[in-house]
Amino acid sequence: MILKHVPMRSVRKSNVVELVHYLTNTQGRQERVGDITLTNCASDHHEAAALEILNTQAQNTRAKSDKTYHLILSFRAGETVPADILRTLEARVCEGLGFGEHQRVSVTHSDTDHVHLHVAINKIHPVRHTMHDPFNAYHTIGRLCATLEQEFRLGQDNHQAKKTISETRATDMERHTGTESLIGWIQREALTELREARSWEDFTRVLHQHGLSLQSRGQGFVLTDGEGTFVKASSVARDLSKVSLERRLGPREASHTPRAAQPPPRVEPRRPSQVTSIMPRYEPRPLRSRMDTRALYARYQQDRVTRVQGRSHAFRQANTKKTQQMSAARRAWQLKRGTIKLTKTTRLHKTALYLLASRNYRSNMHEIRSQYGRERAALTARFRHLTWVDWLRQQAMGGDQEALRALRARDSTHGLQGDTLMASGYPVLKAAVGAYQDSVTKQGTIIYRVGASAVRDDGSKLQVSREVTDEGIVAALRLAMGKYGTHLAVNGCEVFKDRVARAAAQSAFAVRFTDATVETRRVRYAQEFSQQSVQAPSPTEQGLPRTDAPPDTRTPTDRAIDAYLAERNATRKRVTDILPHRRFEARDVGLHPFAGLRTIDGIDLALIHHNHEIVVVGIDARTAQRLTRVTLGASIQVRESGSIRIGKGRRL
Repeated sequence: MILKHVPMRSVRKSNVVELVHYLTNTQGRQERVGDITLTNCASDHHEAAALEILNTQAQNTRAKSDKTYHLILSFRAGETVPADILRTLEARVCEGLGFGEHQRVSVTHSDTDHVHLHVAINKIHPVRHTMHDPFNAYHTIGRLCATLEQEFRLGQDNHQAKKTISETRATDMERHTGTESLIGWIQREALTELREARSWEDFTRVLHQHGLSLQSRGQGFVLTDGEGTFVKASSVARDLSKVSLERRLGPREASHTPRAAQPPPRVEPRRPSQVTSIMPRYEPRPLRSRMDTRALYARYQQDRVTRVQGRSHAFRQANTKKTQQMSAARRAWQLKRGTIKLTKTTRLHKTALYLLASRNYRSNMHEIRSQYGRERAALTARFRHLTWVDWLRQQAMGGDQEALRALRARDSTHGLQGDTLMASGYPVLKAAVGAYQDSVTKQGTIIYRVGASAVRDDGSKLQVSREVTDEGIVAALRLAMGKYGTHLAVNGCEVFKDRVARAAAQSAFAVRFTDATVETRRVRYAQEFSQQSVQAPSPTEQGLPRTDAPPDTRTPTDRAIDAYLAERNATRKRVTDILPHRRFEARDVGLHPFAGLRTIDGIDLALIHHNHEIVVVGIDARTAQRLTRVTLGASIQVRESGSIRIGKGRRL
């Protein structure tokens, strides 16, 4: 488990409402946002809770630093943590950092290879209105992680800081963009020779051989590539700091600085077809990979140029349109003023007309500027700069198999772990069918969405998501058979293996498992389901009354709910876009979107959306009459007794 604090570099840009909006925004991916938990908030919705936190922060007028603490709990790839344990971990971490009584919003994200939890914490105490900022939090974070990893048997990580802040940022940048940073390039290409230098002349010669130069800045040294990129020498290695270098090479005299102080000549970026120079130079290029990505990277660079040109052209068009609209509005206003001037009426009446024309003119100009701002925001999103990895993901989402292979060939890519299905021999690699492709991760894992479950595909294995339903296991089996054939291997816990064997037998899949235990279970379950179907009564027998059958003690509401659930879930086998339907349970208490009304045998039922499922609640006629005035998607609150409120309104 990794626990990381994400500080805001600019306090002016810190806004808890925008942070919560970012964390809860699905960005078009159903698997991105999981459970949302509110703690120490009177509100029962995350947007209202963010405003409540913002109001609490406004009560403290003395604090000048950031009033929001953004925390991330991240787990190893393939490591699944149940929702209840995740909430316990979040509570223990916040308590350990001194935020136990503070307001916070916690959001689970599952759209990457690492399940992670974001926590937006209000540093301002909700009662005392004092600010709490943990001192040397990384010490506390290290102890908390070590303790929780042992207690909950999580994957253990190293929590001792071995890198400087600059090195950590460079590593994060390389992981995020997929391209080399200047610090990483120097460490890989020139650090050994720089450490072997025994004089300033040798040190300067090594720098120039790699297109670098050393400059004095402030109280230390910086290294530059001559293209405007600077890094602290001590960030590359601690023994390259000014104190260490002068202790090893002696004082840096003026005779040693002329060439070193001058930046190396500017080197134009080379095209892939050009012959590379013998002298190594730093250029942002993809990190080491298990495949040749030069052709793909050339396409990426050309796409960047096209995006920049397209953005400039679109912005010029938008600016021209705004100028024309403002000129037209100004001419219309002047024409109105001229018309009013020639009108034969009283002076008071003309004054009123002038005021009305000016008001309309200002309103039109404001609307033109607002529309221009919206167009600029849309163009910025449309032509946004894509990193190398994000571009590969975009191409892979569009079906580019070469880009998908490039993602999976990265050295940082690890295979899926946990509950997985895979081929027993060589993969068949057929097209995946029967599921909706939700997104592609930076490691080339395709996430398929099936109802309330998700299936992950890394090219060689399929992994089911957290809290997977039986339908999700059936979908994973169908995908595995389409990709790998009818001979499959199952990895994971015994419960998962048993559920896979049962699902395969119940769905009558023509599949064989390499694990003898799983195959034996599948055969046994298949025989049990076959015997049950043979012993089932015929339609004629079903129509005859049975004297030995127990009396039906269900209420009319329960019978109506059971009949509706049976009909909808049976229809789902033919229509895949119908969400799973189930009965209301105690865990469904809370605020949920309204999904409609149904009447079965004279009994009224209310439908609500909850975690990609439809929950059915029995209601009386009076409640149904009032719900007819509620629009679909509006928030309704369901209590433990099954009573319903509209938002925070009165009980229905």
